[in-house]
Amino acid sequence: MSKLIYLLYEGIRNLWRHKLTTFTAIGSVFFSLLIIGIFIIVQQNSHQLIDYVRSEYRIEVFFEDHVNNEDAQLIVDQIKELDGVQSIAIVTKEDALKIYQDQFDENLIDILGYNPLPNSAVINIDKHGNSEVDVEPLITNLEKISNVNEVVYEGTLIRRVEYFYKTIVKIISYIAIGLLVITIIVISNTVKLSVYAKRDLIQNLKSIGATKMFIKTPFIIEGILDGILGSLLAIIVLFVAVRSANAYFADLFSFKILFNIYGMVWLMAIAILIGLIGSYRGIRVLLK
Repeated sequence: MSKLIYLLYEGIRNLWRHKLTTFTAIGSVFFSLLIIGIFIIVQQNSHQLIDYVRSEYRIEVFFEDHVNNEDAQLIVDQIKELDGVQSIAIVTKEDALKIYQDQFDENLIDILGYNPLPNSAVINIDKHGNSEVDVEPLITNLEKISNVNEVVYEGTLIRRVEYFYKTIVKIISYIAIGLLVITIIVISNTVKLSVYAKRDLIQNLKSIGATKMFIKTPFIIEGILDGILGSLLAIIVLFVAVRSANAYFADLFSFKILFNIYGMVWLMAIAILIGLIGSYRGIRVLLK
């Protein structure tokens, strides 16, 4: 127990001894995780937006003119079994006539003497969580169904929305990885400076038989503490920024920015991991 306390104490002392390099390491972690945290919040809230847009995805299926209401219901029951269909609602000839009259203020029966509108159905698409929505297989299956005359959907819009969302997620991932690599390098260089500053002590410890792990542990603790302190600062700033933004825009917009605590837990875990990796890189070569 006393050995563990000593190693922890030495790790904290390393932070205090090299204030400038420690400040640089913590600042690097803070900046990197702040950017990553912003991306996490943007991703979480853009998911709200993409879910809203996806909720507007509609596929309209128009049946042949000779299909009556009973036959239309049989076709709808068949469509329900297809992959990608979340829900479906039948639109009878009578419903279609009322919708037309409400939208155009014209009565087709008075004009033509009969109802020319076919039975149809409106399909809501299964969103599959966070994955990309691909409606093409569903469209192909719908067109194969007997007595289906036409399938109408906003294919171009859906493809553009899904492509945009996928691109944004990729860009965020690449930037986050780049920032993590830079932070790991900064922490490893900081630990290297600590090792150089204590090289005489390290040689003395080696001469009296201290194990490599005993010598390395304070530096590993130093790197982990750099990560923890930097991540705490980033999380505090993000929390205050989100709370302030929600308070400021509360009267202007109904939209509320989400602050997911689980995302911040992951941010802390990432900080500890990069602190561990960075410190290990810093001492691996110097303490062979």
